[in-house]
Amino acid sequence: MNNKLFRRSITAVAVASTLSFPALAQDNTADQNNIEKIEVTGSRLSRTSMETPVPVTTIGREDIVQTGAINVAQVLNMSPVAIAGSDQSNSAFDTVSVGLNTTELRNMGAERTLVLVNGQRFVSGIAPSSGYAVDLNAIPASMVERIEILKSASSAVYGSDAVAGVVNIITRKDFEGIEISTQAGTSGEHDRQTQTFNLTTGKNWDGGNAWFSFGIDNDEGLKSSDRSFSAVDSALYSDENGNEYVGDLLSSFPKQGRVSVKDADGNTLESFDADGTEYSGGFNRASVRQLVTPLERRYVSAEIRQDLSNKLNVFGSVHWNSAETKGSTIEPTPFNVGEDLWMNNRVEDPVAGLSVYSPLVPQELRDNLLSYGIDDLGSQRVDFVRRMAEFGNRSTDVTRDTLRIASGFSYAIDYNWTWDNYFTWGRTNQEQLNGGQINTDRARLALDVTEDANGNLVCASDIAAMQGCVPLNLFGEGTVSQAAVDYVSTPAKATGTAEQFVVQSVISGDLPLELAGGFVGLAGGLEYREEKGTYSPGDLAQTGASSTNKAQPTDGSFNTSDVFVETRLPVLMNWSVDLAARYSEHSATGGAVTWNVGTEYEPVDSVKLRASAATAIRTPNISDLYSGNGETFARVNDPCVGVTATSEGNIAENCRSIDSVNGRIQSAGEFELTSAETQGTGGLVGGNPDVQEETADTYSVGAIWQINDELSATVDYYKIKVEDAISVTSRNLVLERCYDVSPGSFDPTCSDQVLRSSNGVLVDVNSSSSNENIIRTSGVDFEMNYRTQIADGMFSADFIWNYTDEYSIESIYDGSTTYYAGEITTPEHRANLNLAYSLDDVSVSWRIRHWDSSVDSLNGENYNYTTRQPYGEYNYVGSVTYHDISARYYLNDNFEFNVGIRNAFDKQPPILPQGSNTGATGINTASQAYDVTGRYYFAGVTMSF
Repeated sequence: MNNKLFRRSITAVAVASTLSFPALAQDNTADQNNIEKIEVTGSRLSRTSMETPVPVTTIGREDIVQTGAINVAQVLNMSPVAIAGSDQSNSAFDTVSVGLNTTELRNMGAERTLVLVNGQRFVSGIAPSSGYAVDLNAIPASMVERIEILKSASSAVYGSDAVAGVVNIITRKDFEGIEISTQAGTSGEHDRQTQTFNLTTGKNWDGGNAWFSFGIDNDEGLKSSDRSFSAVDSALYSDENGNEYVGDLLSSFPKQGRVSVKDADGNTLESFDADGTEYSGGFNRASVRQLVTPLERRYVSAEIRQDLSNKLNVFGSVHWNSAETKGSTIEPTPFNVGEDLWMNNRVEDPVAGLSVYSPLVPQELRDNLLSYGIDDLGSQRVDFVRRMAEFGNRSTDVTRDTLRIASGFSYAIDYNWTWDNYFTWGRTNQEQLNGGQINTDRARLALDVTEDANGNLVCASDIAAMQGCVPLNLFGEGTVSQAAVDYVSTPAKATGTAEQFVVQSVISGDLPLELAGGFVGLAGGLEYREEKGTYSPGDLAQTGASSTNKAQPTDGSFNTSDVFVETRLPVLMNWSVDLAARYSEHSATGGAVTWNVGTEYEPVDSVKLRASAATAIRTPNISDLYSGNGETFARVNDPCVGVTATSEGNIAENCRSIDSVNGRIQSAGEFELTSAETQGTGGLVGGNPDVQEETADTYSVGAIWQINDELSATVDYYKIKVEDAISVTSRNLVLERCYDVSPGSFDPTCSDQVLRSSNGVLVDVNSSSSNENIIRTSGVDFEMNYRTQIADGMFSADFIWNYTDEYSIESIYDGSTTYYAGEITTPEHRANLNLAYSLDDVSVSWRIRHWDSSVDSLNGENYNYTTRQPYGEYNYVGSVTYHDISARYYLNDNFEFNVGIRNAFDKQPPILPQGSNTGATGINTASQAYDVTGRYYFAGVTMSF
């Protein structure tokens, strides 16, 4: 397909207008029968009811206000069908994604959940090097009218990414007057204060409406030290009787420095403080980490709609949002002197590091090292590490600015057919300032010192001294001078941009073909989408000259051109069939077809049966395709370890074909590595321009039962299978695939992905994105709604329950399957019960949220720090139930007050320490599942004029 021609064609028909989101639910009255039709999430065809062949859960504005949430992510992730992908707690240690708030359906990844605003795509808020997802920080809760969650694949209707489902956020419209709302909140510990302020003003006139809104939201966050469960880094241990317990786990990179002496096999013989005295202990990283990242948001939005005639309506909007993490920190830089400066575990013959006779080295440390026959701190028998506290905590300040414009028109061709057109353009700019980083080139110069004529220590390089070099004394706590900090420290600034352009044209209406149940509906259209992304790490990070891992920039783009059609066949008065299909031409992966089939059957007036089947795709995003390579030193397993001269099999033969490996086998009898050699394997991980799209098959079957006028229920079974799921290939798998082949096909470089030194040690193993897995999930959704009048008021009860029957990931490479249903983030049961009562001007609600008992890992993917074995009794985590209470009071037409308590009984999260499968770094629990703040109070007022 000619993309340029395609883009020009539909842009020409969609751009002729001004500024606003198109209304999702429009009145489209058919003159011939005066039946009001609405458009609902999951279809582009107007219909006479909200019910569709696929299940949809709606979160209304009343529900949003009851939660007291100032962030859409908080609202969504309370639902049993959604879970946080990234939140302000589990992202706190990730310097690129810190502060992000994303959501995912069915726990299948944010990249497989399509987030729409008013039925239209929204630009990604993630740095293009790291992934793709809408940052919900960019959509303030105060702007939201309702949220519709489509719990089924819908690529035929909406295109790529709608694999697990669709989250459609509907904003408020047709606003008249002035509204000022403000809210404040605080925890039961008198911290994590939040404040929000919003002003919205609008005006209706004959045939049009315009409104303007701005606001500020502030969340002051929490330090890990603010809560007892996260105040100290923890791990699971066993006592002398084998009983498990949670104890402190201090970092072995202390402020005073640590020098450890090892034997030839890498076993530690003795450790000292860097001044040569007895080792005095580690560093508590949690003392400076964030439990909840502080976040401030500012936003401005405006919208206008106008009927230019009785047939033509134009609309357009502009939205700007700035989200900034403020004062977010992680611990000071951990500096491995030997590795970071001299790479002593990654070279065949260590280079000269720092002589023990340097005037910087304290006499006591010098004597200790010489007693072991060590005269250089660059020796492979020495670990010299230090926490660089004098450089300050590493700041993780990130600012994300999002600008989005949407515009288009709707034209009523006649009483039956409508032509809808729109375009959206959005861009997210991310600027990241990471303090506390070290220029390793300057650090080497500052450690090379001599005495001047006056006996003062100075840098040995005259040129470096002229450029400001001063000695860097790492041998003790607080020994680094401010002058040395100024010389060696380096600001680390990274920037990224995600940009999206979408243009669409749709014609919809009823064909002059009438079946027994009514006229056949039809919609068809064209869509063009373009995504661009760039990310630039700091200059020194790109060259590898800083204490951070080396990283290369990201720069890429792609486009898709789609043709789609949808029809609804009312076969009988009580039976209809919905069909949809889409052809997508992706600039990187080529063409793909997706389809939906759905049906509804009403055997009796009170019961409706429904079923659907669909295919879906997720085309690779900028990160999957073009992410710049980033350096990693995660441990890998050398497949040649243990191979002898007589070992059999492809792996053994291929290992012996490498001269450097075979030489060690001949001299030692088998190929073995020292501890230092196993820890020194580096490599690069990045995108892959050859990665292909994911495909999915999804099914659902269910029923809607209107039991009586007051009580209704829905139940739906769903099943999703994602093939060719994209993930980064593990470096161990790279080695396994390379070495487990016939000797005639073996390539020792593994297609230039693997490098060994001349003595057979793995130096680099590289990897990238690939189509690696098959993901399966299935389960049941159940909802029940009850409404009745009690006394003079209205009582309501809404129950939502999700049961996960299966969640598994199968490796395409070897067919092995790992099962996850019943783990913490994929519990078998999640449920919400919301009870509410309103009488005159007062309404109260009580929300109960239940997270089922679960295990940390079904597959032994956690470990006890004493036994190095998987968890025992601590693997099991009990169920958690939260209670939220709120009330609203309407003083008059102008004033409304709301108050509430979340987690009213102050339920504390279970401890999931270091070594657990689910616990996030620095918080000792899983914030996706459990509340980390504790009891929380909020109160607000809304004034309308």
